[in-house]
Amino acid sequence: MALMVFDEAHDNAEERWFTLRRAADGKLPAVSHTLQPKGPASDQVRIVSAREATRREREQYENEPR
Repeated sequence: MALMVFDEAHDNAEERWFTLRRAADGKLPAVSHTLQPKGPASDQVRIVSAREATRREREQYENEPR
């Protein structure tokens, strides 16, 4: 499961998103990215930054209803 939210803090020309998703190795990366439409059913992802999730972000991810 992934937790993906719109990042309202950035008011740029492109929409920015923030995603948490458990990796195969068990780590929980926090990724800031943009989604750019490339067709009727596909998007191109541009990663802005990636880091390990904070304790607060991990708790939010783990408590998210599935």
